[in-house]
Amino acid sequence: MKEEDKEKLKSNINSTIDKVDAKLEELKARRKELSGEIRRQIDTRIAELEKKRKELVAQSSEFGKSAGEAARDLSEGLKSALKDLEAGVSAAWKEFRKH
Repeated sequence: MKEEDKEKLKSNINSTIDKVDAKLEELKARRKELSGEIRRQIDTRIAELEKKRKELVAQSSEFGKSAGEAARDLSEGLKSALKDLEAGVSAAWKEFRKH
């Protein structure tokens, strides 16, 4: 994998993590509007997303240290993890907006 491609992916990861962090912080603040089971469900969803975020950061760190085929293999996993995290945040917001 070219160093330029690695840098682009790392930049994309960092940008996505920043956006996810902002959305999660807003969701945490707004979840106070909910009560009972719905609030517990949102709390669980937030905890799951924070775990995925932490895993993505760890994978990104490994990716930064990798080279060649290892970098290419890790990049595919990172792209998938990014999509999964973004989809999870989007789903959490949809759930929140229902209530």
